[in-house]
Amino acid sequence: MDLDFLSVTDRPADLRKIAWPKRLKLLVTAPHPDDFDAIGVTLRHLMDAGHEVHVIVSETGSGIDKVYGAGMTAEDRRQLRVTEQTRSFRFFGLPDDRFRFLKLDNAEDDQVADTAANRLFLEKLVRELKPDMLFMPHGNDTNRAHRAMYAMMKAIASGVEWPIALMLNSDVKTVGMRKDFYLAFDETEAQWKSELLRYHDSQHQRNLRDRGYGFDERVLMLNRRTAAELGIDEPYAASFELEICN
Repeated sequence: MDLDFLSVTDRPADLRKIAWPKRLKLLVTAPHPDDFDAIGVTLRHLMDAGHEVHVIVSETGSGIDKVYGAGMTAEDRRQLRVTEQTRSFRFFGLPDDRFRFLKLDNAEDDQVADTAANRLFLEKLVRELKPDMLFMPHGNDTNRAHRAMYAMMKAIASGVEWPIALMLNSDVKTVGMRKDFYLAFDETEAQWKSELLRYHDSQHQRNLRDRGYGFDERVLMLNRRTAAELGIDEPYAASFELEICN
């Protein structure tokens, strides 16, 4: 697939106004359940536009606190997060054959690790799917699993025989990034995204206890701040940094 359509000179560019090819294969590589939902409005827009969205999610029970997870084993916590994400996918409208949960090698914190075995397994999946674009959290991030997934996927994308665009999204834990593209959205779409995010009840309740506001509001605060920084009319926006691997 020719990725020249992404070579726009006026950046940050509105993803709604890009002259997209008729159909692309998009792969979301999520180091945690809920990373998909953080850019849910963007992904819904692209799927509605006819692009083929696939998702792989690394299984982890991290993020479930001692209150919510009282009495749970490590496997119980993992399965709870899988269940939450599966319900979210179905609310989103993603077909069951478009998402997959991966039992990758995790570090001591039960989050995905950058290992040779994980790289080989992920490379096999990438070669099977042959995506045109990868979506994932940015590597310049305080979350170790975000950094690990970025490092693995960047190496894999750099080693295959076709060009892949990496679309690295801003996250509440992103330290800093270049805003090459954005997708703005309104209050109606924000309410839909809020409902999507609340399927991750373990994360929602933890945020309510620790921060006094829910998981949905934590993500939407970032989207409001991004829109303000971009100086656009819409109240919310998700932003992305582009890397092309040839």
